[in-house]
Amino acid sequence: MPDDAVVLQLLAETPDLSGILRELIDFDVEELAYAGAFAARLSSGESLQAIAVDGTGGRYFLVGAPAPARRVLFATSEGSAGLVGPSLAGALATMVAVPNWRDLLGFSGGGRLDEMRRAQAWLADGEQRRHPDLGELQVALATGLGLVLPDDPVFALWEAVSAADPDVDFIDDDDDEAAPWGSLFGAWTIERLMPRSG
Repeated sequence: MPDDAVVLQLLAETPDLSGILRELIDFDVEELAYAGAFAARLSSGESLQAIAVDGTGGRYFLVGAPAPARRVLFATSEGSAGLVGPSLAGALATMVAVPNWRDLLGFSGGGRLDEMRRAQAWLADGEQRRHPDLGELQVALATGLGLVLPDDPVFALWEAVSAADPDVDFIDDDDDEAAPWGSLFGAWTIERLMPRSG
């Protein structure tokens, strides 16, 4: 897969692709100035390069010194943060393969792969209804950005988030307490969304 810098350049030079990413997975490289307004850091001292935001105030970062491939960290607007891929191309490939990746993490039962698979089985039809042309959008992004979508994207997502070093915490110094943020894995399971019988 292409280097991080190549992917960022393609997104900067190809508004059609960046527009699809913004609509499909809420990954916006055009409103990046917003991300620089925060004093985010890692407890390890590794550098963070803001590369995108989402519509709720979440931020995406490349972690560490400049290199062809750097880990990608996502920090939500609600106090959760964690790794979502070993490289930008890898993270985007997983997110494009399962655009509802945030929901899968949210309904993971605290980080259980089996619960994420159950959530995906329950949520997949709704995702297809939201994006009837999902397959075409995925092909366009994979082709345009040189992404290789994983055969098992739910596992790829679980593996990426599970790879976070527990000794390295994301801290936003604009937060009054400047406390480490929590995990991207949510405590709920998909039962929370299922209709109750009786």
